Amino acid sequence: MVFFQKIRGMLRLRRNDWVALVLSFMLAAAVWMIHNLSLKYTVMLSVPVSAQCSGLDGYDSQSIESERIVARFRATGFDILRDKRYSNTNPCRVRFFPEDLHLHPSGSFYMTSRDLIDYTHEIFGESAVVEYFSSDTVFFRFTPRRYKKVPVILESAVTLDPQYQLAGPIVVEPDSILVYADPLRLEHINAVHTERIWENMMTASKDGVVGLRSVSGVRFSQDQVKYTIRIQRCVERIFYLKVALENIPEGRNPVLSASQVKLVANCLFPLPQGIENDLHLYVDARDAYESGGAVALIRLKNQPPWLLSYRIEPQVITLSE
Repeated sequence: MVFFQKIRGMLRLRRNDWVALVLSFMLAAAVWMIHNLSLKYTVMLSVPVSAQCSGLDGYDSQSIESERIVARFRATGFDILRDKRYSNTNPCRVRFFPEDLHLHPSGSFYMTSRDLIDYTHEIFGESAVVEYFSSDTVFFRFTPRRYKKVPVILESAVTLDPQYQLAGPIVVEPDSILVYADPLRLEHINAVHTERIWENMMTASKDGVVGLRSVSGVRFSQDQVKYTIRIQRCVERIFYLKVALENIPEGRNPVLSASQVKLVANCLFPLPQGIENDLHLYVDARDAYESGGAVALIRLKNQPPWLLSYRIEPQVITLSE
């Protein structure tokens, strides 16, 4: 009788002691589960895989349906549980490289087990080591897409420092890409626009990358293009130059109303020495007489490479005899 009383006394635990006891059991169970799931097991599993590939010319980037890949492999319990969650309605989505998908005469694409081995971790988990695949070849079907080549239009907002100007148009590379879409949608696509680039008060040339604006239901052969903005420093100079008479008709003795005019030049910096010797203004007398008037247009004979732009004031001059 005394013995049983002692046993009952030992079982009379306080409430806090019971809570500690339950938590201890739960912690032990969690440690046991984590330990077992971290061990490696050899299993045979069938995982539904949905293929994605953006480099297949003339085809959509997503496979029409998933295909089951069956393999015997070693993996941790965590990865095995993950693979068992996949189903036909929730397949494992894997992005394949286009060089690993081979076009079959039937129009579908196939992969060999040698190709699949490189995607072991994407399909079966980081810890998986494949012993063998049950099938040497797996087929995926992609929806055919029509395509055409269209130009790329750069959307830009570029401003330059007052002493700089563009050395030419902004270069886009490539300047055209392939677009893939259904025939009706493709018919109305004549160009692709980039995202807008913003450059304020530029003082140096720049190379960059800009993304393309996506279009619903349309796939591009690439998602971004390169652009090059070349700028050059310039300075304004004013020259007072003499005007020469050329091509004077026989029997004519024309005289210009002014001996010299002003040329406002936008020049490439730094300026070479003696640049004024490269500037020659002239008037074509024959052309002026044949035009039926005594007013002639003043022209620059040759534009040297350092002269970016210019204006002549006045632009015309009067001929008299």
